[in-house]
Amino acid sequence: HISREIGDRRGEGSILGNLGLAFADLGEVRKAIEHYEAALRISREISDRRGEGNQLGNLGNAYSALGEAQRAIEYYDASLKIRREIGDRSGEANVSFNFATQCFPLGERDRAIGLAREALAIFEAIESPHAETVRKQLTEWGGGAEK
Repeated sequence: HISREIGDRRGEGSILGNLGLAFADLGEVRKAIEHYEAALRISREISDRRGEGNQLGNLGNAYSALGEAQRAIEYYDASLKIRREIGDRSGEANVSFNFATQCFPLGERDRAIGLAREALAIFEAIESPHAETVRKQLTEWGGGAEK
């Protein structure tokens, strides 16, 4: 309420996104989606590309949790484009891997492996502990990520 009262649109969007994360953690995915969509609208209104990329990724995660892989892929694809555009390497790696995990079960093996390899390369470059998770998944998928 305070962010709205003082006209802090960026703060309002951030808080809405955080509320979405809280609802997702509570298993209330539909409520999370409502908050992510509101945060996304604000990010777009104020031309906050980082916020937009974050909320698109959050929406992808939410639809993934609902088992709506195709819809999750659409959001991940949009988020990935923004992450690359703004140079958000960590975000790019996270979204690439999440994107991959939705493609593989749909039979898009090559696409999934390509996205996961991109994520792995970034995670290794930024020395993220997430690299090991991606490496294991690639090995499981037959993507040749053994170190």
